[in-house]
Amino acid sequence: MELEEQQVAAALAGLELGSVVAIKAMSGGKAPVFRVDLSSGSAVVLKPYAEGVHSSAGKDAFAAAQLQSRGLPVARLLLVDESRTKLPFGFVVTNYLPGLTAGALKDHPDIASLYRQMGALLRSLHEIRMPAYGAFDATGIVDPLVSNGAFVRKLIVNSFEWFAAMGGGPALDARLREIAEARFNSVVPHSRGPVFAHDDLHPNNVLAVEDAQGKLVLSGLIDFGNARAADAVLDLAKCLFCSEHDAPGSTPHLLDGYGRIDHPDPEGALWYYTLLHRVTMWCWLRRIGVIPAADTPSELIDDLRAMV
Repeated sequence: MELEEQQVAAALAGLELGSVVAIKAMSGGKAPVFRVDLSSGSAVVLKPYAEGVHSSAGKDAFAAAQLQSRGLPVARLLLVDESRTKLPFGFVVTNYLPGLTAGALKDHPDIASLYRQMGALLRSLHEIRMPAYGAFDATGIVDPLVSNGAFVRKLIVNSFEWFAAMGGGPALDARLREIAEARFNSVVPHSRGPVFAHDDLHPNNVLAVEDAQGKLVLSGLIDFGNARAADAVLDLAKCLFCSEHDAPGSTPHLLDGYGRIDHPDPEGALWYYTLLHRVTMWCWLRRIGVIPAADTPSELIDDLRAMV
């Protein structure tokens, strides 16, 4: 995707930020994001939203707005536009957060400290209470559910229907369903209530800078496209699952930063929710073609078979 300076300047005109000097594509994420340098010497970030994707400018804006007054390292929303009149797509504009992704810093000598900061940040997100369980849209929680049981039951039904449709195999599908049912009551009802769940907190969605002493300082959390109201342990399991894939060995540091897990069986709960996340992730990667066929060898299927 390419943006023309004149077009972007017209879209930003009402913000009175100064003239556009340069537009640079930013690396690290799955979707295109652009840094817009301004004549004032500052910069903003413009994130486009293609039609038909699972996220939207309004949804991301609602999620980010839940965090704006809490002193967390998240970008300030400057403009949300879904009209497709200023630009041929929906978009948001935020202030620019400095730093490199934790993924790009994986070989830094202070990386373990950054992982601990990530865990502490996730704990801070989980202190934000939500009124119900469910996905976000531009106005709030979609089809709100009052219990974690109802939320996870819906997740199980949808995930395994998807798994079967994507060719996960009847034998593995049946065994995974059996495990999900057998362990449901020992894990799922023990939720302390719906909280803000980023659902995609991993090294490539966290920014950091190096201070004068050479230590890494977490400077930003980005990409709220998956955010929802969910159980804290469910979200922690997703963070550990994705982070361990991107940064092997990060788990103990993330857990150290996160602190006490509010569940009578933390290890069992993380195991259970990781199984569900692996099922969903395999389906997603099949859908977008990263795993081109059901019989394509994959680490996710190997891990699910090992869990069985």
